[in-house]
Amino acid sequence: MLRRFFMGGILIGLLFVLAGCEKPTQETAATPVPTVSAEIKTMTIYSVNTDTMTLIPVSVRRKGQTISAYGIVSLVVDSLNDKDIYVEHVTTKADGRVIVSFSSKGKPVKYCSKKMERLILDSIANSLIDNVDDCDKVIFRCDGKRYRSDHYQFGFHEIYASE
Repeated sequence: MLRRFFMGGILIGLLFVLAGCEKPTQETAATPVPTVSAEIKTMTIYSVNTDTMTLIPVSVRRKGQTISAYGIVSLVVDSLNDKDIYVEHVTTKADGRVIVSFSSKGKPVKYCSKKMERLILDSIANSLIDNVDDCDKVIFRCDGKRYRSDHYQFGFHEIYASE
């Protein structure tokens, strides 16, 4: 009986010893992960500070390599964060004119104070002139015709802003 007890104790001890034994782990030195240095390209457009009702420069991320007039107008409208601004089309002419035509169904043509309408037009015009290489004149239209709102009227070929 003593012999069984002694043998059982040895077996249990052996199990403990074997359970505690592991393969020695090889220590590896931490190596830094290579990072790709991707430079984020930004540009400055103009938006509206609705608290002070002034134009403000805003740094935004560039979309793609080329900067188009339509892309700039889209960035400005997005920065204004107003779903009621409707741009029908943006046309770039070879002589440096960019024509932005709004819909008569929304802002800035309708539902806008005189000051807010001016700020929207200024933010788009200034952003185009500053960022589009071939743009040195901006013309605004409404529904493809001359621009006419409750506050402003421009001729069909009237230049709103120029370099």
